[in-house]
Amino acid sequence: RRVVCVTHQSECHQCLLKPSCVYSYVFETPAGKEPLLEKINAAPHPYVLHPLATSGKHYAAGESFELYLTLLGKAVAHLPYLIHAVQQMGERGIGKYDGRFTLTTLEQESAAGAGDWQMIYAPGRGLRALAAVVPAIPAAPAAVRVAFHTPYRATHDNRLVHEGRFGFQAFMVGLIRRVSLLHSQHADGDLVADFKGLSELASQVVMSEQALRWYEWARYSNRQQTKVQMGGLLGSFVVSGDALAVFWPWLWLGQWVHAGKGAVMGMGGYTLDCYTGKKA
Repeated sequence: RRVVCVTHQSECHQCLLKPSCVYSYVFETPAGKEPLLEKINAAPHPYVLHPLATSGKHYAAGESFELYLTLLGKAVAHLPYLIHAVQQMGERGIGKYDGRFTLTTLEQESAAGAGDWQMIYAPGRGLRALAAVVPAIPAAPAAVRVAFHTPYRATHDNRLVHEGRFGFQAFMVGLIRRVSLLHSQHADGDLVADFKGLSELASQVVMSEQALRWYEWARYSNRQQTKVQMGGLLGSFVVSGDALAVFWPWLWLGQWVHAGKGAVMGMGGYTLDCYTGKKA
């Protein structure tokens, strides 16, 4: 906000420049007029930050660390602003003791999941971003293991979903809704989903080998000036059945947008492995 704000107003909602403001679009994404957004005040943000790999770690002077960021849809065009914001973050300091850092290089994956990273920016050199590529969706397997590597946090009937209350139907409906909202707000074209029909079909998907456990952690909220509990589920489960093919594209794309609450902070991240009958 400090990087892009030119009016210096204390609040954004009455700002004349809000419709064209990069900060508003990325971090306080206003809800559009699409049917999916009628009952909420804000749309999902077009990014996923992955800070958990560095969470709780201490770094000595001169030691390096990596920070991962996923940009979605139209937000890719705002990459230069985010690079500058990270540089300013390093100058101001982060962590309990305001540790300073310098951005040395920026790498971009040629395609999501390809594992091919290319340097596109370094201080003193121009930005040469690669074209954004939608992940190619492979053929659906007969069964797949879904493994959460960051806590999945969700509510059902106003109650937190613990391991005993987790179900594929609610998980899948929430993921489809998230992907649909992201698409309607940050991509071109319409993405129409029959939520009622998909919800009924999701009940036919067989879930087995559920090995989920609750993981409790908290983060400090600068806005609320207090710690906020952010516990969620870790572990894995297997899904199979003829209906799995219908949900496979949503599941595949969900690996990059994450699922559940706190997705922009890296929560609800999962990977998919074709199931072979042996525990992963």
